[in-house]
Amino acid sequence: MRRLGLILLSVFVAVACRPHLGPSPTPTPSYVAGTLIPSQAMTVGVHLPGAPGALAASVLDIGASEGLAAGNITVTTEAFSSGDQAFVGAGRTDAVDLFVTDAAPALFANASGADLVLIASFQHSSTWRLLTLADGPVASLADLAGGSMYVDGVHGDEAPVLLAMKDAGISLEGLTFVYPDDPAIPFDATLLHDGTVKAALVRSFDGFARTAQYVDPATGASVGLAAYREISLSSTSDGLGIWASAASIAADDAKTAVAATLIAWSQSLTKCRDDVETCAMLVVDSSISDLQQESLAWDLNQINASLWPNPAGLFEIDSARLGVAISSANSVGIGSPVSADSLIDRSILKLAQEQWIQGVDRHGAGWTPLDLPLP
Repeated sequence: MRRLGLILLSVFVAVACRPHLGPSPTPTPSYVAGTLIPSQAMTVGVHLPGAPGALAASVLDIGASEGLAAGNITVTTEAFSSGDQAFVGAGRTDAVDLFVTDAAPALFANASGADLVLIASFQHSSTWRLLTLADGPVASLADLAGGSMYVDGVHGDEAPVLLAMKDAGISLEGLTFVYPDDPAIPFDATLLHDGTVKAALVRSFDGFARTAQYVDPATGASVGLAAYREISLSSTSDGLGIWASAASIAADDAKTAVAATLIAWSQSLTKCRDDVETCAMLVVDSSISDLQQESLAWDLNQINASLWPNPAGLFEIDSARLGVAISSANSVGIGSPVSADSLIDRSILKLAQEQWIQGVDRHGAGWTPLDLPLP
């Protein structure tokens, strides 16, 4: 019996020590959102303003890092639709839509029957810039009176110009706005150069660079920034926030999935702050943008300048600031008078605050923009 026991022990040791001949097990993705796991697979669609580009980098990184895969949460980038469909979501119990937008368009949509609420802040400063031709007839806001202007966004995004003109005592009568038929189509500065519009309101992280890169048909070369005059907007918007339909986030699974998304997004946004080149390449590799890495890196630097430093912490909501945005929009006929608190839903942010990833810097103290040349 003793001999038999030794034989069996030898067989056991031999089997235990034998090299594994089969395929290596698939590694389990890390889950970055702690206990925030929905009861069903969920999709979170993040609707981003403008043509797909640098703003999508941090959202793409969420999928690339697989930080939410173990929780069956898929985060996708979505483009805004036009007109009254701009803030219409998927309308499914296994999907929830987030809309990254300024307050004015959200107020405009709510006045038409939407139920948007602010669930998190995003930018701490506006990135709108108003451009005209350097050799054109518009040298000031007063010269825009009675003219037409292109808005590279959706209805309500014209608010910064209306506010600036109102503050300057300039009549808004006769001023018309042109919006893209498809907000996801890249801005084309031809509208300025052929006289279709007198000015164009564009974002610093997309349309602004595209105006400089516009190719003059006569010379075949980019016109550069020297071809334009920037009109100062003394009254600017509050910057992009993260909004959602109140009905779409009522269910626990929706709240959980969105809170987990904010946690993963905070990690990705800090990555794109600290490694602009890699995030720019992530967009290139995704094939969602027509821009090259150098242009995307420049745009990312502009986005970062609107996010960092953030003394309150990324995503934290300032109700007083929203209140100012509401009053400003109302003063130029956008939206209806409502209290800031009635438009804020803190439930999702509260869930996220309990699970923030240790070591992720949501403040960016001391961050300064990179010195990147405009491609």
